[in-house]
Amino acid sequence: MDAPDRSPLLRQLPNALTTLRLAAVPVFAALMLTADGAESPAAAAVFAFAALTDFLDGELSRRLSAQSRYGRILDPIADRLLIDVAVILLYLDERLPLAIPVLILGRDAVLLTSLLFPWARDHGVRVNPIGKAGTLVMMIGLLLAMVTPRGNAATEVVLWSGVILLLAAGALYARAVLRARAG
Repeated sequence: MDAPDRSPLLRQLPNALTTLRLAAVPVFAALMLTADGAESPAAAAVFAFAALTDFLDGELSRRLSAQSRYGRILDPIADRLLIDVAVILLYLDERLPLAIPVLILGRDAVLLTSLLFPWARDHGVRVNPIGKAGTLVMMIGLLLAMVTPRGNAATEVVLWSGVILLLAAGALYARAVLRARAG
């Protein structure tokens, strides 16, 4: 079997997908805002596409051996931005309880703020399996919140599962940074 084509153009595909995910955030936000609190299949479709690019860019990056500084920095930012904007807009549409945006935005603020410290910045934001699972589960939960009636029990279970996983991943990150600092 031939080795996959690793042309310079193909190797840029993961970064292009990350950029596309970033560009999808304002489109998603505009569609959510125009839904005026109603279920929004169009916003859900854009969100689902953007979430899919999260999986695809990482998978392609690994398969093509195309990891880059751009991707290491912007991929987690694009993920957090997509999720954070969705959490805020769904809360404003009364589709999420206040605790979810408080916990998710608080976690993300702590992670981002930690990067201001040299010892944390040197460690970097390293992806862990719990964080990947949490991002996936949260994206599914947010997608469900866009297309199901308010207060749907299954949606609530998925959302809270995502919150728990993301908080656990944040705790693992904090522990790793503190261990790296200690020595």
